[in-house]
Amino acid sequence: MRECHIRQETMGDIDVVHLDGSLDAYSFSRLETSLRQLAEKDRNRIVLDCVNLDYINSASLGALIGFARSARDQQGDLKLAGLTPKIRSIVELLGFDKILQIFPDTQLAVSKFNG
Repeated sequence: MRECHIRQETMGDIDVVHLDGSLDAYSFSRLETSLRQLAEKDRNRIVLDCVNLDYINSASLGALIGFARSARDQQGDLKLAGLTPKIRSIVELLGFDKILQIFPDTQLAVSKFNG
């Protein structure tokens, strides 16, 4: 598995977190730190760009639900964008697509915050 690289980009009041590689128990702690830092700055409108994400474990997906709920409590949200078919099928199999909003690309996910 490839190490997960995390890069953040600010688009007005929305933060896009680009994920590249594999998100497992080890690498998720770095994403968790990034998401907490955003929350501490009251940055609660987040899009996870997953177009280059090769793998995500179920524990990481479950933790993302917690971050999404916390963001929603602060009038924000956490949206997923650009899931590969394999990762999307895992998300759907676990029923997480009922809780997390999924978009085909980052631009559409960002636009849904403003629409």
